[in-house]
Amino acid sequence: QLVKDFNKKIEINGVMTIANDVPFTVASIAEELNLKGISLETARIASDKLLMKKILKENNINIPEFKEIFSGEEIKKLIEEWGEPIIVKPNDGRGARGVIRVTKNIDFNWAFLEAKKNSYSGRVIAESFLEGVQLSTESMIYEGKSYTAAISQRNYDLVEKYAPYMIENGGIIPADLDQNTTDSIEELITAVAKAMKINNNTIKGDLVITANGPYVIEFAARLSGGYLCTDQIPTSRGVDLVKETINLSLGKKLDIAELIPKDLCKIGIRYFFPKPGVVKSINGFSTLNRYKWILKKELNIKVGDIISNVVNHPSRVGFVHAKGKTFNEAQSRAIRAINEIKIEVADE
Repeated sequence: QLVKDFNKKIEINGVMTIANDVPFTVASIAEELNLKGISLETARIASDKLLMKKILKENNINIPEFKEIFSGEEIKKLIEEWGEPIIVKPNDGRGARGVIRVTKNIDFNWAFLEAKKNSYSGRVIAESFLEGVQLSTESMIYEGKSYTAAISQRNYDLVEKYAPYMIENGGIIPADLDQNTTDSIEELITAVAKAMKINNNTIKGDLVITANGPYVIEFAARLSGGYLCTDQIPTSRGVDLVKETINLSLGKKLDIAELIPKDLCKIGIRYFFPKPGVVKSINGFSTLNRYKWILKKELNIKVGDIISNVVNHPSRVGFVHAKGKTFNEAQSRAIRAINEIKIEVADE
């Protein structure tokens, strides 16, 4: 009703979202006001990981084993069936909240309840863990075809340190992939879009490159946050997905040439993970400006703040984005920048 009232005062010409898992809200507004957007059916699929996986499986798209679970006891049985580790997570969570990498030495009941308390619907999903390079994709589906602006290679080298939580500590854009793998990912995303009945919309994917090719973890019918679409992709790939999404929501015809990525540079991303406790001092952050290859930096803590244990992605307190000519240069610069920041923390 609020949207309809607003539309009477100021006409709404389009609806879209960035970094918010609200496909049903966007689709509802589009339908109510007769605007361009995904259908309510597609929004329902994008909002329900179990339903999404069921549909992808029915369409012969490679996904990990999965099952809705209702107790910690079921986790034990799945580990015996699938092997360890397995992933237990909310059916409708985000930001890695409640995502647990479960091994035999983890309290199964705790893992189940941790996932459940982070689920809006109270539903919990378990899936087999896939070994391989983890990727994040950002694509525009236009007239049924996928145009992937960027594939990011996600970094999880701190996963043991923060176990059992699945914490990403950075990445590189674009990922270090050969052309055959890139082509197979594009074909996979097109197939996913078809299965989810997405003909014109952005789509964000979480994939794993296994020994048997790319597998889908999940997809979202939106653009990513974290400055990915506003800064990183335009800078490194020359594609302005935000602008193109606005054009799409307004019903404008897109220029395919504007969707084709270019290899302009590589960008390394790393996050800050101070020890838990009270922040006593922060040194080196402002002096990072002397490096021309630092594209963006952010630190969301100050002296006196209390740092909590890292349990999800919102626990990360800041980041650096470093530019490089090569994959390795961008990665090493991001790591160098993070290591130059000294955050002294005392126990509470």
